[in-house]
Amino acid sequence: MKFISICLVTIGTILMLFGIITFLKGSAFLGVGYPVNYFHAATSFLVLALCSKHICECKKKE
Repeated sequence: MKFISICLVTIGTILMLFGIITFLKGSAFLGVGYPVNYFHAATSFLVLALCSKHICECKKKE
């Protein structure tokens, strides 16, 4: 579960970087014209990572 959390954080970070590149470039990057779309996707991955990390911590307490 910890490995899954690390993967999700990595994907979320990459999507945030794509959003920053799109914002700075001012035009479409990888076919996506609005940087907000990358940030919406990144928040979903980061929330999943937080949930999986929380599950890991709860299992350790048992």
